Amino acid sequence: MTRRHKDPLRPLTEEERTLLEQISRSQSEPASHVARAKELLAVADGKSYTDAAKAAGRRSGDAVSQIVSQFNQEGIAAIEPRHGGGPQTIYGVAERERILAETRRQPDPEQDGTATWSLTTLQHALRQAPDGLPQVSTYTIWVTLQEAGWSWQENRTWCDTGKVKRKRKGQVVEVTDPDAMVKKNLIEQAYQVGESLGLAIWNTDQAGPFQTRPYLGNSWEPEAHPKRLPHEYIRNGTAKLMTLFHPATGQVRVKGVLSCTNSVLHPWLTQELTDILSALPASTVPLEPEANRALWERWFEGLSKRPTLPDELPPLRALLIMDNLAGHKTPDFVQWLLQQGIIPLYTPLGGSWLNMAESIQRILQRRALDGQYPKTPAEIIDQLEATARGWNRDPTPFVWGGKRAARRERSRQRRHALGGSGACTKRPVRRRRTKLEKWLSASQVTH
Repeated sequence: MTRRHKDPLRPLTEEERTLLEQISRSQSEPASHVARAKELLAVADGKSYTDAAKAAGRRSGDAVSQIVSQFNQEGIAAIEPRHGGGPQTIYGVAERERILAETRRQPDPEQDGTATWSLTTLQHALRQAPDGLPQVSTYTIWVTLQEAGWSWQENRTWCDTGKVKRKRKGQVVEVTDPDAMVKKNLIEQAYQVGESLGLAIWNTDQAGPFQTRPYLGNSWEPEAHPKRLPHEYIRNGTAKLMTLFHPATGQVRVKGVLSCTNSVLHPWLTQELTDILSALPASTVPLEPEANRALWERWFEGLSKRPTLPDELPPLRALLIMDNLAGHKTPDFVQWLLQQGIIPLYTPLGGSWLNMAESIQRILQRRALDGQYPKTPAEIIDQLEATARGWNRDPTPFVWGGKRAARRERSRQRRHALGGSGACTKRPVRRRRTKLEKWLSASQVTH
């Protein structure tokens, strides 16, 4: 028999009713939260405590009466079940928020002894703070960070595409490329549909300078007997590598040089591009002048600065993607490209990552120089060119946003890495934050 209830439910605010309805319909919230939300909504809609209890699967309305009393005093927090036996909860919502607040704070090297938080330095700071947690463990901190979506990650450099810093008249200024997104979209279109349109897509870049010094690397050696490189070395000049790369086939053309001025680069590019064009199949279907010009104009659409096209355009045969350097925009070189049916596509400021020639250069550099000690620039050039010839015997085609990118994205969606090991799970180990915890966190008063 239900006892008489002396504490009726107070009117719900609009925000409280909305949150209770969301929790009552949720399939990911704890069952206790869903049941309590349903009971409070039933009582708010005029049902008796007994009927509200039956709607939530309870036998008696006494439990509903207790929840109503708690809600009148505490509000939404009343749907969180109270301690029901076992060890008392030490680190609740407030304590976890305190840990996260300390993590977000930029550490002071003098006060905290570090410029970057680790679990140990976080523990020390939390234990020493006047409003901290004097007995918190590194494991508790780790679990809290994992549940909040934090992980231990390696730092990386970052560059905003279209924005770079330059020194002008002794002052550092930020230079912006107004065509950054247009250039990015054009280059991505070239990678994705250029070859299907019958155009050869080539990349060019210059790597280096490479110094005559020992290059660290990894190799298989007997246990406790690593390969030894001299600590001291004599500088004896530098070398550079000029590169032309065809992503569709993986073929690379390189030439090592001691300097890479326009007088060295442009003759090499013109000779190599002439050989490339001579090997391309001739177009069997001639285009009308208007259609041919429209095909050319497609690759300049949206650009505020574009080269002056000649009145009579040859058939478009190739696209050449290169960095946004002044030497690549000299009028004589650009006009020669246009006369040969080649459109130059320049990467935006801070957008060299769009040039796949840089990727093949990193591969060649690693394979040629890691673990080696070249003593002259000629040795560096021989190593790089020999490695390129070896690569061309069994090249790997490059695809922009291809199967590898798709596999990585699918892998991220279905696998979750476990910190400290190579193991993965099909679902995250960290506990999902309930709607109540999110609401309490978002509704905290800050000062």
